[in-house]
Amino acid sequence: MLIEARDLSYTYMPGTPFQVDALKKVNMSIARGEFVGVIGETGSGKSTLVQHFNGLLKPTGGELLVEGKNIWEGNTNLRTLRSRVALLFQYPEHQLFEETVFKDVAFGPRNLGMSEAELEQRVRFGLASMGLDFDTYRERSPFHLSGGEKRRVAMAGIMAMRPEVVVLDEPTAGMDPAGRLKFMEQVSRLHREENLTVILVTHNMEEIARLAEKLFVFYRGELVMQGLPAEVFKSVDLIRETGLEIPVLSDLLQQLLRKGKDIRTDLFTVPEVAEEILRFSREEWK
Repeated sequence: MLIEARDLSYTYMPGTPFQVDALKKVNMSIARGEFVGVIGETGSGKSTLVQHFNGLLKPTGGELLVEGKNIWEGNTNLRTLRSRVALLFQYPEHQLFEETVFKDVAFGPRNLGMSEAELEQRVRFGLASMGLDFDTYRERSPFHLSGGEKRRVAMAGIMAMRPEVVVLDEPTAGMDPAGRLKFMEQVSRLHREENLTVILVTHNMEEIARLAEKLFVFYRGELVMQGLPAEVFKSVDLIRETGLEIPVLSDLLQQLLRKGKDIRTDLFTVPEVAEEILRFSREEWK
């Protein structure tokens, strides 16, 4: 496995009146090239979890392994690890700080000691990966871009590091529907074309159902469920007990199934669901 948690636990402010057990003996694994979703209500431990994946947080119990090695044992180089496992925080445009887009996207690779020629190639790749033209954007100030452009420049800086894993913590928060769709389509394309491992933390159930191959559901610091989206969203009562809602389209299909209709429930896009309902209707009319 590429990333594995074994009895992973984390406590904020241990031994004080403010102690909070944010993670409680979590066991999970993520394979290379997977697109996984991490879901749960606010305070469920999602963000705490993903900050362990590249060593931003050190477990207070258990282990976090990358390619079978505990990252806190031996001589793990955390800078190298963070270039392999890159984390994009919520509102990533707040991470922009250089005077030009080129310098911002080049910041990470420059810290790895690359030559100027290598830097330019990395910046070109990063911008292209997010659909941004190199010549158009290279000298522009990141502070004069639109919100969606800022978000894509921040992601371009991540991709310029050529990571193996990208962890996205609510990356589309605050974006309009069109911008959110475009951003996630680009991430999905990178997942396919670059064999990029993607770990997406989100509250958007429609988005996660459509994109993820596997889901991990957290509740009060515990991993309470994992599996394919179709399997997870069948557990309607348990999902709602965790403070979440199942996707609207899944709810529609499951209501039809409960009414005795012979209909699939493992579909998550409007065209797929529409076609399935039409198929069922045609068979009913025969």
